[in-house]
Order: sequence, then structure tokens, then C-alpha cells
Amino acid sequence: MDAHTATPGVAAALRPPRWLLPALAVAIGYYVAARLGMAFTLHPHPISTLWPPNALLLAALLLTAGRDWWWLLLAALPGHIAAELQSGVPTVMVLGWYASNCSEALIGASLLRVFVRGVPRLDSLRDTGILLLTAALAAPVFSTFIDAALVRLIGWGTSTYWDLVSTRLFSNALAALMVVPLILAWAAWLAAGPAKMRGARYAEAAALFSGLLAVCLLAFAMPHSDAHTAPAVFYAPLPFLLWAAVRFGPLGVVSALPAMAVATIWGTVHGLGPFTTETPQDTAREMQLFLITASVPLLLLAVALAERSRIERESRSQLTHLSRVAMLGELSGGIAHELNQPLTAILANAQAAQHFLANKPGERAILSEILQDIILADKRAGDVIDRLRAMFKRGETRTEALDPNRLVRDVMSLAHGDMTTRGIEVVPRLAASLPEIRGDRIQLQQVILNLIVNAADAMSMCAPNDRVLTVHTLATKGRVHINVIDRGPGFTVASEILFEAFYTTKPQGLGLGLSISKSIVSAHGGRLRAVTRKGGGAAFLITLPALARRP
Repeated sequence: MDAHTATPGVAAALRPPRWLLPALAVAIGYYVAARLGMAFTLHPHPISTLWPPNALLLAALLLTAGRDWWWLLLAALPGHIAAELQSGVPTVMVLGWYASNCSEALIGASLLRVFVRGVPRLDSLRDTGILLLTAALAAPVFSTFIDAALVRLIGWGTSTYWDLVSTRLFSNALAALMVVPLILAWAAWLAAGPAKMRGARYAEAAALFSGLLAVCLLAFAMPHSDAHTAPAVFYAPLPFLLWAAVRFGPLGVVSALPAMAVATIWGTVHGLGPFTTETPQDTAREMQLFLITASVPLLLLAVALAERSRIERESRSQLTHLSRVAMLGELSGGIAHELNQPLTAILANAQAAQHFLANKPGERAILSEILQDIILADKRAGDVIDRLRAMFKRGETRTEALDPNRLVRDVMSLAHGDMTTRGIEVVPRLAASLPEIRGDRIQLQQVILNLIVNAADAMSMCAPNDRVLTVHTLATKGRVHINVIDRGPGFTVASEILFEAFYTTKPQGLGLGLSISKSIVSAHGGRLRAVTRKGGGAAFLITLPALARRP
């Protein structure tokens, strides 16, 4: 074995086990979360107002396969021991709390896996509702009974069993509500590949969270001299939370709610804010109930908006695909004509080859030329079929750098048979050295093809010499334009009406082609306009942002 063949084996041996990095992340995250939970304790009340380690462990289990849960639970043990032993708790009680913390994570993750396949989605009301019922309600309830029983069995502290249950339940439920959706949302965002945002979007997010933090500090972390707190104080963060829900969806809300919770708890722990008028136990419960009742409806609102947006995207994608299929159905005669030509050439050349083999086996040059013609004709037919397959296929939107002229040529090639059958002359006027555009190839081809077919339909009653369709491309500063011009009768209604859904002048038309085309162009950051030409006919202009030229 030489050095080259040994290298992959050595690299594999040096590569750390797949469980090592997640285990380290869980151990460190658990320790930090436990220390944070201890900092959220209202002294002399011994129980934290928000205990995040259990929720962090639950989220880690939800993000991994069930076969890997055991080593994640083991990874939390060093972090748990390191955090708890610093507080002077007996070792037996430390191990008992570790068992009860793991029980909450296991109960929540197991119940969720029964009802939800895979990781719960925060753009689904069903998944989110099940997440809240299991992770933020059922798991804290069952594990709290276990935890309180262990505390009384070991004999740590003086609280009664039911006092332990009531105090720990709200602490664990609030932590699950704050931590689990936060981790799941950010994990999904990172797994999907962070979308590029414009600078204005980052500025808006910064303004939102700066304003929310400032309002929360003023409302919940400032001295309150009056015994009675005005209700308006509790509503102060609401505009920012609604802003996060509407503009940034579940990811924005699950990031904003913990910020509000931390500011509120920090103020209360330091004797500030409106939650400082009762005993520590009552203060903690009032604050926990406030944060829970404020968080649940806002999270569900953000999820409902995200689900509606997702359903609209899926419906629009399906409608776009069906419209494309219907349009290709209209072109079936021309496509058959386009395929028939190379197939006929293949047949003729194959028959000629048979003839030469039977009568002139020595004419190798002529036979080679015939075979080359067969190859070219086959490639031409294959190209048509490949374009058809791509147009018929339904899939996720794929953006890439595209050559506008190549888009136009591919569409003209696909529509060539139909244009020939209709007796329409297509005149391409394609500018040289156009900058590239970014978009989905199939969707943009659908737009151009729809405009070409509409132009052909508009010229169906024109004299044969007037059936001329011009496709013109050009570039201006930062923009690429594709202009489809016909010599038909034009249109008499306002151009905006043409792009309304279900408006059509065709007897068998659905009135969706132009509406879908405009939505596709808008989604690509461009514009689709229509004008009636003075000399007769209509022009449809696609304008799209150009990519910067590569050096």
C-alpha cells in the first residue's frame, strides 16, 4: 500500500467521532444554562424562576435520531454535576435532579415523536400545538411530580410536596416555552441555508430588538414606587412583539420572547419592575404566568401567519405548474411537428445506411456522414425532449445565474414548431454581451413562452405577411429587458386589467397566464408591463435586475 492509498484511511482514523461535537455542545450548553437558571433565582426562594437546562436537552433530543439520545443524556451529566456541586447541594440530590431533568426531556421528546414525524415545524399550527402541549405542558407536569417525589424522598429542603410541584412546574414550563422553539427555529433556519437579506432588513431587525429591549428594561427593570402598576406597563412590549411576528415570523417571535423574559426576570431578581410587591414565591408565579400567557398567543399568531404564507406559496407553485402544463398542451401540435422532423431524418438516414451496406459496403466516408446526420438529428430530438421534461417537472425554485439570450433561444426553440404551424415569423433581435440575471430558469422560460404564445394567438386573424413576432433583448444600467412585440390588434382595456387573475379574451382561456407571469417576474425583483403600439400590435416588456459583470 503506497502513501496515496493510505491517506484516506489515515484521515478517517484522525477524524473525530460524529457524536463528539454534539456531545460537547450539549455538555457546555447544559452547564451555561444551569448557571443562568441559578442566576434567575429569587432569594431566599430556592427555586429558579426559569430553569433552561431541561428545555435545552429536550430540544437536543428533538434534533437527533432516537438511537442517539442515550449519549446526549450522558453528555449532559458532566455539565449538570459541574453546575450543581458549586451550589453546595448533596451529591445524592444532584443525581436525583439529573434524573428528573432527563425525565422531562425524554417525556417531551417521546410524546412529540408519537404525534410528529421528524423535527416539529414552526410554520405548522398542528406541529406547534403538539409541541406546546407536550414540551411545555405534559413533560413539565409529569417530570415535576417525579422531581418533587425525589426531593421529598432524599429529604432535601423543608417545602411540602405540593409546594415543590407548583413552583417547579411553572419554572420548567416557562423554560420549555422559551428555549425549545428558539433552538428549533434557529436550527431549521441554519439547515435551510440562511437567506441573504438586504441591509434594510438587517437595520429593521436591529431597530426591532433594540426597541424591544429598551421598552422591556423601562417597563420591567426600573424602580416602581407605586403599589399599583398601570396595566399599560404590561402592554408596552406588545407592538414590538407584533412587529416581530408579522415581519420576521416564528423566528422573530421566538427570538424576541426570550429577550423580554430575560429583561423581566433580571429586573425582578434585582427588586425592580412591577413584580416586587408580594413574597418571592408569589412574585415568581405572577411573573411566570404573565410571560406564559403573553408568549403562547404571540407564538401561535406568528406560526399561523407563517403557515398561511407557506400554503400560499405551495398553492402558487402548484398553480404555476398547472398553468405551464396547460400551455405546453396547447403547443402539443407544434412540439409534435418539431419532433417529427429529426425523427423523419433519423429514419431516412437509417434506411440510406441500410442501402449502402447492402450495395456499397466499401463507401465508408458516405456511411460515416450518414451516421453523423443521425447523431445530430437524435441530439436535436433529445434537446426538445429535455426541454419538455424540464418544463413539465415540478420542483423547488432554483435560482442561478442565467444568460437572458440563452433563455430566449431555448424558448424559441421549444415554440418553433408551433410558430411554423401557425405561419408566424419569429425575428430575434438579441443584444450582444448582455449581463447575466439571477432567477429560476424554468419559471422565467414559462413567462417568455407565455408571452410568445399570447402574441401568436393575437396574430391569428392577421394577414400572413403581418404575422411577425419580434423578441428584443437589451440592457440598461443595472437592468436587463426582454421585449415581446406582435402585430396583432393590441388591447383596448387598461394594461393593469390584463394582469388580473381570470381576465381573458380567449374563448377557452383561464385568464391565469399573465397573472402568474407577473407574479413570477415580481418574485424575481422585476416588472412586467404591457403597452399598445402606435403602429399596431402590443408589446410586453420584462425588466429584471442585472448581475454585476464578473471581472
